Amino acid sequence: MQAVWAIVLISMRNAVRSKIVLVLLFFLLLTLIGLPLTVRGDGTLSGHVQLLLRYTLGLALLILSLATVWASCAAVSSDIRDRQIQLVISKPVRAVQVWLGQWLGVSLLNGGLWVLCILVTYGALRWTTRPAMLSAEDQETLATEILVAQRRVTPRARDLQAEVAREYQAARARGEWPPETPTSQIWPVIERHVSARANAVAPGGQNRWVFQLPRRVPPDRSLILRYRFAVSVLDMGAIGGIWRAGPPNDPRRFRESVRVAPLAWHSIAIPPEWVAADSTLTVEFANVHERPLMVLFDPDNDLRLMVYEGGFLANLMRAGLSLLFHLAFLSAIGITAGTFFSIPVAALTSFYLLLLLNAGRFVRRLATREVSLADTTDAGMLEQVVAAVTQGIYRILDIVIRPVYAENPLDFIAVGEWIGWGEVGYQFVVKIGLYGTILLGLGVWHLARKEVALPA
Repeated sequence: MQAVWAIVLISMRNAVRSKIVLVLLFFLLLTLIGLPLTVRGDGTLSGHVQLLLRYTLGLALLILSLATVWASCAAVSSDIRDRQIQLVISKPVRAVQVWLGQWLGVSLLNGGLWVLCILVTYGALRWTTRPAMLSAEDQETLATEILVAQRRVTPRARDLQAEVAREYQAARARGEWPPETPTSQIWPVIERHVSARANAVAPGGQNRWVFQLPRRVPPDRSLILRYRFAVSVLDMGAIGGIWRAGPPNDPRRFRESVRVAPLAWHSIAIPPEWVAADSTLTVEFANVHERPLMVLFDPDNDLRLMVYEGGFLANLMRAGLSLLFHLAFLSAIGITAGTFFSIPVAALTSFYLLLLLNAGRFVRRLATREVSLADTTDAGMLEQVVAAVTQGIYRILDIVIRPVYAENPLDFIAVGEWIGWGEVGYQFVVKIGLYGTILLGLGVWHLARKEVALPA
């Protein structure tokens, strides 16, 4: 281990001396200090918190990722180019020690800088939201809805398959789709239509959703219902409605009238005593707007019940740890690329892989789209074969990318959503344990085979 730690110190020193890394670190400092002072949010308390957490930390993470890729690519590649690695390889130091030393050096430097970013941002957040700066109402909102860790609960899925089947048979009978159109293309369209209709609220009507809550609901913490909706007319004014929560047959159940704008997020606090004995909460919305219009909810994206799980600082630390594993994964990519290529080629390859990782959702959409082989003309068949081959490539990419693709934790903590230790552990196991080991094996294999000690 003495040889590994010696290489760690050399790696950190070389990274600090790199001019490109120093320029990126300058922009990192400028982001942490300048962005919160020069950029204004939407004027709301939640907008200010999201500016600091999602955008300031997000931009800092981007800059640190770029610096990580460049420093890790240069860690081995520059030593090979300048033949400094001959001094190491000629001694009783194995290739695995060289790779681990370089990786640990970059990762430790990343860790220190990333912790500094989090501490500076958290300090700025606490200072700008101190009690002297906020009203009593904003302080309550900050403590109960924003600077917390809450588990998101979505409504129970409705069993709509029988209705979808009836709609499908009726559409086929009416000839709404060409006979050669496969069922796999028609079914999702009808399913979305039926779901939208089942979750709409007609003029003067109401709709009901049931949430299955965790077994442990804090008795002293309100449940926060976050919601947004669309309307069936081009009316962007405030829409009148009534929310009710609790047993449907209880006349004393929770009730709150609202008048809010569509397409924007809103929230109401529901006392925990309205949770049923089976840990379910029934929520209803009544459409009482004076103009006849439909209120449209997407239950997967527009309705969420937030249940208190813990404090904000611990949640921030879990998010930071998860992103630190991501930075360590990037450094592993860069160091392995540096054993294969020169610095520019290694950096270009690593940046391409970084872009591909961030496009995981787009790749998945391309991999899962339906390819029809119904066109029997020569030109049509050729086009469809090319589309099928291309989709096969996207499916392979999706298999490779999916384990390491994850939603940005900063998007969750910025709105007070809980990040569990299970997610943090998964990031460590996949990005460090699985893919890190694969990259280690590739880098060590190529470094051991590379004739780095030959004369020029």
